[in-house]
Amino acid sequence: MLQLTNRDYAHFYFEDFDLDAQLIAIRGALAAARSAASQETDEIEALAKRANEIGSDHLVGMWTDEVHASVYHDAARSAAAVGMLAPFIESLFVGIFRGIGKMGEDVLGHDSASERSVRAVAGFWDPHFAYARREIRDDLVTGILQLSVASKLEPHLPADLKPVLEALFGYRNKVLHNGFEWPIDERESFANRVKTWPAGWFESATSNGRPWVWYLSDAFIERVVEFIDEVLDAAGQHVRLHFAPEIGSKENDA
Repeated sequence: MLQLTNRDYAHFYFEDFDLDAQLIAIRGALAAARSAASQETDEIEALAKRANEIGSDHLVGMWTDEVHASVYHDAARSAAAVGMLAPFIESLFVGIFRGIGKMGEDVLGHDSASERSVRAVAGFWDPHFAYARREIRDDLVTGILQLSVASKLEPHLPADLKPVLEALFGYRNKVLHNGFEWPIDERESFANRVKTWPAGWFESATSNGRPWVWYLSDAFIERVVEFIDEVLDAAGQHVRLHFAPEIGSKENDA
């Protein structure tokens, strides 16, 4: 008998999604972006060195243009990174909680097949919704945190679950709505939020000493990739603890 790992067990919460193939593609794209950024940095440094050596105003102008353009190139790479990582993590948690809901026997009302009962149960397991005292609101981060507690998944998840989610989706939303160059008040408000997260997660180009364009740092991108592996491991632990006997029974019946 093959021994299943936590990562193997995690796949019981998903249907036919090939998570590993998706992650290989994401890692490959991130590596290509890092390589391109490194090459661009080397070229700019070589141009600066050459301009300094020969004292050419023309080369200095070229260097200035390249530095200016690199701000937008880095912004594009950062937007691409969050454009891959944030949706993957969103779908990861959606899949986990949907899987937990299906594995359980949650019902509401006397007729579990009624439309209201079915919709209420589905809404409960949807992390896009957060439940407050007087309202249900769209709030993915809070929804994930609430369902992590409700499903008893929380003890297995990374200790920095909340700040990682806040930082990743907070940045994703800013880029999604504002592009590369955000309104000045949005740049400043994000600078205040960055102070609440671990140092080094974000970097920014500046203009007149103030934040201009915000980027995901390489350190934060690496943390998010590690975070994905940790969440998958946590999901597998949860399956083992709560549903492994049931899965084994179903497989034997088949």
